[in-house]
Amino acid sequence: KAEGGDLDAALELADALPPVPARTEAADRRGEIHIKIAWVAVMAERAADAARQIEAARALLGEEPAPGRRAALGVADAHLALMPGQEHRCPSETERAAREAAEIAEAEGLPVVACQAWQLLALLLRERGFDAADACLERMLALSTDHDLPVWRVEALVRLGANAFMRTGDSSRLRSARAAAVELGALLLTQTVDGLLAMNAVLCARWDEAQEIIDRSLEASARVGNHSAHRYLLLSSATMAAHRGRRRDMDRSLAAFKRAGGEQSLLVPHQLGLCRAIGALLEEDRERALEKLDAVLAWERDHPSYFYLSGSYGLRPLLRVLTGAADGAEFAAVRASPGAQLAWNGQFLELAEAVLLGRDGDRSGAARLVASFDARATPFPVARHLGLRLVADAARTDGWGEPVAWLRRAEEFFYGVGVQPVASACRAGLRQAGASVTQHRGGWDRIPLSLRTSGVTPREYEVFVLLPERPGNQQIARRLSISPRTVEKHMASLLSKTGRADRSALCEFAAECAVEVEPA
Repeated sequence: KAEGGDLDAALELADALPPVPARTEAADRRGEIHIKIAWVAVMAERAADAARQIEAARALLGEEPAPGRRAALGVADAHLALMPGQEHRCPSETERAAREAAEIAEAEGLPVVACQAWQLLALLLRERGFDAADACLERMLALSTDHDLPVWRVEALVRLGANAFMRTGDSSRLRSARAAAVELGALLLTQTVDGLLAMNAVLCARWDEAQEIIDRSLEASARVGNHSAHRYLLLSSATMAAHRGRRRDMDRSLAAFKRAGGEQSLLVPHQLGLCRAIGALLEEDRERALEKLDAVLAWERDHPSYFYLSGSYGLRPLLRVLTGAADGAEFAAVRASPGAQLAWNGQFLELAEAVLLGRDGDRSGAARLVASFDARATPFPVARHLGLRLVADAARTDGWGEPVAWLRRAEEFFYGVGVQPVASACRAGLRQAGASVTQHRGGWDRIPLSLRTSGVTPREYEVFVLLPERPGNQQIARRLSISPRTVEKHMASLLSKTGRADRSALCEFAAECAVEVEPA
């Protein structure tokens, strides 16, 4: 039942089994059943159920179980140690238990248990670098191939593909792993890969591809009870909305993520950093972005985390360098961490180092790093242009690089994808630099026909699209980099042109229009 996907039925049957004497042959068989159910519960991220099954197995097997049972029990318990609520467990002890389980399992001829152990070790050893992690996965791949374990072979391919995607941004190995999972008929694994591919497409701004993947697997993963994949797909959907500057869509997806148990999962740092912090930056709210990234760091200090896309190893150091809160020593410590090896993080770290060099007077060194960033960030268009926007002010202040050219590129990009707060901030930065500013009079085509025929201008429409969130004038002014007085004028004009009686009615109308016409 458990291995077939019906964990609840398996738990119910296990609870109904009659008692057997401990440390007998019957107890050994019963203990094996509890261990297998515990493993399925761990994979389903149901910590309480897993812990209960592990405790039941230990009671039956006694303090000195047979080596094979000890290995199987140890690897399930070690996987459990990574889940929320297990923060008291020592990481080094977890690694020791996993390594011991791998050695015993191989010696006892238990390749499945050995694969489980090497899979866990691959995650734990990310702390020492991805080469060490990949070596464990290669061992898992060899074992599964030698012993004709196709599901575990695909598991190894998936995790190697995930590591390659994180290190380089390239999803080709993940696509190959998905093809292998489909050929095998491994539905749950296919959905897991779909979540990873969706997130890769989001980071690379391939919105249509990401949406197609999410539509393909989101409901199906919920239907078969693949909770971890379902949560990851929901988070991918929220992250896509955040990276497009669509707060309301992000909030809807995050509400679904919460209902699916996402806020009690290991994905909390990604929710805060990769999703909410980026969303705040696309609203030109750096203070809120840093607040979310600080919350990521606090969470990661209290929980074991081996997933490095949350911002602690890239975006947060950059923002802290820009505010002057981080010095060279703090930056160097992050740069030396395994998380700095990831392509997504490395691009932000190059910008942070450029700002530090520029601040110290090394103008040519700073400019070279931005050029390196520009090449490194090519796969990630949103991060690339956001990075240029973030460092332009520091470059202009310290007299290095080409901040005007960077702001022009960022303004053109964010205007083109409909992220008006950043586009407006870039225009404001250009004005402060004494550069000419393109007004995009062709922006009329973005305005819905009903508003356009009422005389709503592109500038007024920039204000109008923010109103469903009911922000105050100060918030609108900050997000569009205009004065509160200008916001007041636009609001008065919008009330007159739309015929709405008051601000509340105008906000309701803006929300209705947002549903009917999604921004470009």
